[in-house]
Amino acid sequence: MRPELRCCILCDDVRQEKNGKFIFVGVFNVIGAAKFPMLYPVFHIINQWSAGEGKFREQSRIVNEDNHQVVSSPIITFTLKDFNASHFVISRCQNVKFEAAGKYAIEVLLDGELFRRFPFRVVQSARKQVGP
Repeated sequence: MRPELRCCILCDDVRQEKNGKFIFVGVFNVIGAAKFPMLYPVFHIINQWSAGEGKFREQSRIVNEDNHQVVSSPIITFTLKDFNASHFVISRCQNVKFEAAGKYAIEVLLDGELFRRFPFRVVQSARKQVGP
């Protein structure tokens, strides 16, 4: 049974507590830069899957308005043992270059097919950078 994507989160850092809970640091949906191109040093894409059963392959990628790929994660294989199981896929993105302000999207692929698309913006701002 194909799983559901419960959430897709962009954040600066992720930590896991001893009890297994995750802490997402610096959650955002807008990136700001004083000038372009800009290099975002590190961010994470976190996807949580549940309500499915079986073995799956997931990949996340970021595309710009023209559907050109900016960055992609490796393909990650995960297993959901039963309908009540859930799994987090955490992708670390480093030194990602955004050429211009505009509309971008995270595309989440499941077993090689586009599963869902989450839009976000990159904006010109007076401040140095929104993020790390």
